[in-house]
Amino acid sequence: MAYGTLDRLESSVKPEELFKFIAKRQPIVIKGLPNDEDFKATQWVHFEYLKSKAGDSEVLVQPIHPASRQYGSDVERISVSFRDFLASLESADGPHHYLTTQYSEQDEDEHTMLPPPANALTDDFPLVPKLMGNLSLQQVNLWVGKSKEGSTSGLHHDFHDNLYCLLQGRKRFVLYPPQELPNLYPYGTLDTIHPNGLISYKDAPVRADGLPLRLALQTRIRAIEQKLDSLPKEDVKRKGKGKGKGRGISKERKALMEMHDQALDELAQMALDGDGGFGMEDEVDDFDALMAGLDGEQDGEEAGTSGLHGDGERDEEDEDEEDEDEDEDGDQAPADEDETSSEPPSFSRIPTALVHKHLDLPTTAVAPTSPTLTDFPNLSKACSPYVVDLNAGEMLFLPASWWHEVTSFSGDGNGVHMAFNYWFYPPTSDSFEEPYEDSLVWEYLKGREREKAGESKNRQNGTEERVDGKKRKTADEPLQDSKSKKIPRKQ
Repeated sequence: MAYGTLDRLESSVKPEELFKFIAKRQPIVIKGLPNDEDFKATQWVHFEYLKSKAGDSEVLVQPIHPASRQYGSDVERISVSFRDFLASLESADGPHHYLTTQYSEQDEDEHTMLPPPANALTDDFPLVPKLMGNLSLQQVNLWVGKSKEGSTSGLHHDFHDNLYCLLQGRKRFVLYPPQELPNLYPYGTLDTIHPNGLISYKDAPVRADGLPLRLALQTRIRAIEQKLDSLPKEDVKRKGKGKGKGRGISKERKALMEMHDQALDELAQMALDGDGGFGMEDEVDDFDALMAGLDGEQDGEEAGTSGLHGDGERDEEDEDEEDEDEDEDGDQAPADEDETSSEPPSFSRIPTALVHKHLDLPTTAVAPTSPTLTDFPNLSKACSPYVVDLNAGEMLFLPASWWHEVTSFSGDGNGVHMAFNYWFYPPTSDSFEEPYEDSLVWEYLKGREREKAGESKNRQNGTEERVDGKKRKTADEPLQDSKSKKIPRKQ
């Protein structure tokens, strides 16, 4: 089978030039790593350095699935110190566990912009590389595993743009565009594919910029309140009495107050309609409680206590997925599929071994006795994918909702594969200067991002902002909506 090939750019490319590819929602290989002065992640291939910087971090690692011989979300994760995990990779005995995205077992809605162990390594990377221009950061992650023969992630897509920096080893990516969804048999039920390619599912609807609908409204309310607070206080002084009462309110304040009321009405209507991920059972009387998820003051992740080779807590997915007997083209779905599967909606039902067989690619994944390729007839209708070999010292930009299966191969030295990636909210406009159309919401979010960057610099410089003689309480969480349906986890 003939595969597509991607364009390749030098890492010295100007951000404005790279954004032309980003705006077109086109994957691209970048020859080199971020050339920012503060990007020092290449040091991480030395385990002693990592142990000294982040060894005490508690992380959740993923065992390989015993039957399919692949990594995915439908396995128990294990809590361990980062130091012990790295030590386990130094052993020749396998199979080895895999460090992937970090999220809280106690509250899967809770996630941080800088999850462990990245939060202990902030001296070694910029929050937003210069290469990425004006995109807004959603999260960073470190990926570490060990497999000489190759280990796979399973075919899936994510909900944010991905700048994937390969530090050690080799990766083979199989890439399909978002529009191939009907041919790739996702677990979820499609809501819409936005113009920028972002896929939204019915049980967890998101806007084109990646924000859940309800969270976007909450953010708009907070942004308006911030603008109201910044207006001069004298414009609310009411002049005279009787008929003249209220004339002192400025036009700007009045307009903002009307916008605020409208956003509150939309939020209330969303609750009544059960849209945006919550229904009447989630109503609260206290509006401050409704807004609590925006405060950004939750504690960090609380990992479990089981050891590296012990039992971890079981992932619980509360995804109320609709049972569908037919796919988008009217073809019968596999009859023996697990309708109670805890897989996220953004994962394909097609076993990885069958994807590799269809594409005539080498594989270490184990093919199941059932289903077989005949159970997925639409796969033959899919376009020829891109197959990309990424080597250490290179980057891949992958737009949100591009389907991908990743096979990882260990490198020389300590025999691991290691990558560091940035997740960005997908842009909704063609403007490099203003990549997001909802300027009110994104001006507010950008302000939070700049504040976070300042906090990171303060930590690097050994200084902390203090209020009333006490350390200022800060948080590295992006805005959260504790009532919303879960956005599927990244893999």
